[in-house]
Formats: sequence, C-alpha cells, structure tokens
Amino acid sequence: MKYQEQIHSVYKSIDDDYLVDLICEFSKIKSVWDPGNNGSELEAAKWFENQAKLFGFNPHLYMVAPDRPNVIVSLNSENETVINKKLLLEGHTDVVTEGDVELWTSDPFDPIIRDGRIIGRGVNDMKSGLMCALYAMYLIKQSGLKLGGDLLCAALCDEEGEMIGVKDFVKTKYAANITSAIVCEPEENNICIEQKGVAWVQVKFIGKMSHGAMPYSGINSSYPLGKVLFELEKLNDKYKEYNSELLGTPSITPTIIQSPPINNGVPQNNVMPGSSELVLDIRLTPEIDYENFTNSFKKIINDVKKDYDTEIQYKLLEVRPPVKTDENNEIVKILKESYQFVSGSPPKIGGVPGSTDGTIIFQELNVPVVVCGPGSITAPHQIDEFIDIIEIKESIRIYISSIINYLGISDK
Repeated sequence: MKYQEQIHSVYKSIDDDYLVDLICEFSKIKSVWDPGNNGSELEAAKWFENQAKLFGFNPHLYMVAPDRPNVIVSLNSENETVINKKLLLEGHTDVVTEGDVELWTSDPFDPIIRDGRIIGRGVNDMKSGLMCALYAMYLIKQSGLKLGGDLLCAALCDEEGEMIGVKDFVKTKYAANITSAIVCEPEENNICIEQKGVAWVQVKFIGKMSHGAMPYSGINSSYPLGKVLFELEKLNDKYKEYNSELLGTPSITPTIIQSPPINNGVPQNNVMPGSSELVLDIRLTPEIDYENFTNSFKKIINDVKKDYDTEIQYKLLEVRPPVKTDENNEIVKILKESYQFVSGSPPKIGGVPGSTDGTIIFQELNVPVVVCGPGSITAPHQIDEFIDIIEIKESIRIYISSIINYLGISDK
C-alpha cells in the first residue's frame, strides 16, 4: 500500500460521530419522487449542495427536470503537466417510499440509532454512501495533500426511477475525461465488478373486439399472448444454463399482463378485448446481453404470428447493459488493497443483481465501474431500513485510501 503515512494522517482527522450526525440529518429529508404531493429530490440536493459549500467546495446544482437537480462537487488537481486521472464517486439523492408508516418501529424520516445501527428510510440506500464520499473529499482537501488527478462527487436524481439524472450527467462537461468510477451503493463494502443489466420490453397483441358469446366474430388476442408466454418460459429455462459466478442466471420475467391494456377500456366478463399487452423485465448478464435476447425473442414472435391472425407489436422501453470490469483493472486492485488495509481481512469480490447508475456510466463513458459502499445488501426498500455504523466507519477509510492511491500525490 502506497502513501500509508499520508493516509494515516488523513485518518486522524476523521470524526466518525460527526459523520453519523451528517447522515442522520441528510436522511431526515424526505426525497421520495412523488409529484402528486410535491415530493422530489430538490430539498435533499440543496442540503447536499450547502454541505459541500460548508466544506469549502464550490458545488454546482443544476436542474435535469423541474425540481429534479443533480449536484456536482469537484476537487481539481493543480498538476497540469500531465494528462490527469479523474475519479468519480457517484450516488443518488432520491429514496423509495416509506410504505405503511404504521409498520415502522420509528419515524422513517427521523433516523434513530439503535444497537449500533442507524434506522430510517434512505440511510442505507444510499445517503450514507453519498455522505461518506463527500466527507472523504473534504478530509483530503483539508489535509493539504495535492492529488495527482481530479476528483468528482456526483449526487444525482432519479436512480430509483428512469435514471434521468445519470443519463443527463454523462452528457455534461463534468463527465468528460473520467477514467474510473466508484458507485457508492450499499454492498457491505464488497467490491462489485459486475452488474446485471436490464431491458424492459412492451409487447402488444392487436386482435378484434367481440361479444364473449360470439368470439369468432372477432380476433382473440389472449391466445397468442399465452403462446408467447409459454415460449418465453422455455427460453428462461434455457438461460439457467448460463450461470454467472458473480451474478447468477439471466432471467425473463413477465411483470405486466393486461387485457385490455390501460386506456383501452375496462375488462368485462362478456367482452373479448380487442387487444392485450405484456411487459417483460429481462435481467441481463455479460453472457446474455440484449442482442442475444432479441435474436431469440424475434424468432418466438415470428413463429407465433404464423399460427394466429393477430398483429404483434413490440418496442424497447429501456435498456441498461450488464457491467463487467476486469478484476485486474487498476481501480479494482486499489479498492481491494484499501479494503485489506482498512479491515485486515481479504476483500470480497461480488456482483450487483440489480441495476445501478453504474450501468449508464459504463455504457456511455466506457470506463471501469466498481460498486462499493456501506450497508446491508438486503436492507434497501424494506421497512426499518438500517445501516451498521461499523460499515460507515470502514467505508470512509476505504474511500480515502482508494482516492489517494488511485490519483496519487502530486510532487507540486
């Protein structure tokens, strides 16, 4: 491990209790996207922007959509004689709904500390990881160390939805020249080098509406839908042969089945609908990407069309590619060394079964992406969401060590 003396010097300035207090204060802000009730990330983003200012940074808050801002915080190198590395620490300010408040043992938006844990909505996913990233930047800045490259912290909106925050961010000047990215999502500080991608596909079956007593006067859209589902299940079973060591198997999951579709009338017992709709959630791995799925899917659709007098239309609603970063990549090696340095134990290499902003960063910027942050993998989105304080303490030290070792210290 390089720069041990400098890293230990920065460690001495860590105030773990202060960091926990910041996380609790940040998590009091209800940043659920709920436009019907004026809910958004705006207040949380403004709080993060203000905290960055208190830390002596000059953050930039800009709107991606009304009331949906991104916040960018930079710590730039003074070394202009070489092409600098640029490290991104990334997270999101939105949190999911608290659900039924009566099921919580405490107010979800008034975090409490109990048995070495913080409990509250968003403390795990992912205001702790985001706060650790910003505090690590501040401590390095305060130390007076001159990094050999640029450091960026991006607090983005809408990760839990359509990811408009990261989709906008990767097109901005702030994303230019990024060489590696750490996504600070809760992974128990495991070093996750793979992520499942996702594709959402909408399929419409266009028939002809008729009376239920006279179905042959119309065209039934349900039978071809059922046939497509039957064939997709067989394809899903075939995918079980492609078992990724870190991610498990790819999958095809029908999530919405409607006949008639929304806004196409109401279902009635004696009416054969004129159309049906199916939405598929396809989870991708490096072994099975969207192109692989599409080739099989098109064959299924074409075969079903031969047997039924039904028009079948489909369109891609969203696709986020699977992520695979080489375990021998520099940022992975440094995170592994930092984990060992901080914890005294060998690091755990893992994969992310869901989809993070990292999938878009990987696709659009073509840079190595690693997901590594504090918090139980299973705690997000649950009642009594929690994070263990010991993991927060570990994470802030991993980030500091990784930043210094990846960017280096300038001779200037």
